[in-house]
Amino acid sequence: MREFITPDRIANQIRMRRSSHKGCFLIVEGRSDKLVYERFIDDTNCEFSIASGKENAVSAIRILEQDNFAGVLAIVDADFCRLEGNLPSSSNLLLQQFSLLCGTLSIPLNPP
Repeated sequence: MREFITPDRIANQIRMRRSSHKGCFLIVEGRSDKLVYERFIDDTNCEFSIASGKENAVSAIRILEQDNFAGVLAIVDADFCRLEGNLPSSSNLLLQQFSLLCGTLSIPLNPP
C-alpha cells in the first residue's frame, strides 16, 4: 500500500483537508514519528500527515511551497544529510538530529 503514497497525493490530501481544518499541518515520515509528536502537539490546531518516507515528505513540502500553501511543516530525520552535505533547504522543513526510535526518547509508542 505504501507504494501508492506519493508526494502529489500527500500534497493533494492536505489541500483538500484545508476546507475543514483552519489550523496547521505537520508532515512526518512515518507512524512512529506521529505517535511521538502527537504527545507534544495540540491536535486541535495541528493535523498530521504520514508521508511513508523521508523523500515523500521533502517532495510534498516542496510541492506545497510552490503553491504558496501556508500553514504546513515537515519534520524528517537528518540521517546522513549533514555528513554528505546534501541538506534539503526549506523554511518549512525541520531536520531532526536523532531518529525517533522508541528508546531514543524513552517514550512508549503504544499509549495505555
